[in-house]
Amino acid sequence: MTGDRMNRVVLTMIGTAALAAVIATTIALRPRSDGPSSESAKPGAQSKAAVPTLYCEFTNFADRTPLVGFYFTIEQDRPKPVYAQVFQREQDGTSDDFGGPAAPRPEWSFDGADKPAVLHSPDDAMQINLYDYNPDKPGSNWFEAGLRSVRYRNLGGKCRHSSA
Repeated sequence: MTGDRMNRVVLTMIGTAALAAVIATTIALRPRSDGPSSESAKPGAQSKAAVPTLYCEFTNFADRTPLVGFYFTIEQDRPKPVYAQVFQREQDGTSDDFGGPAAPRPEWSFDGADKPAVLHSPDDAMQINLYDYNPDKPGSNWFEAGLRSVRYRNLGGKCRHSSA
């Protein structure tokens, strides 16, 4: 009887493991409602909704850790592109986030006629010099930038322009 009982226990364990595998496979292969719809999965649908962005970070001369970072969305539906500031992060962890009713996004102006191209803050207290920047060619490559302001003085840094 001991052998019979042992066989039943082994068969029960194998059956339970098989059932668990079937349930796990069913859950893994089940269509998800939070995934992209077939309409948004089309290549044209995502490229229309993509908003170009620009991220810049600036460092002290002796330190490679970013002292301050700026993130912008680029709104191109106007006569001149507008760089709307999404956030500003400081090395100490503090940040200013923009985009709600209490803190609308500051709109920085872009001047591509200068060499280097320049982004001016709304109050003109800061400017970001963008060296070898071509706003028509987003990519994942970093390019040189410089921050000019009384608060931060002159900081060197880099920026990256991406299409989404």
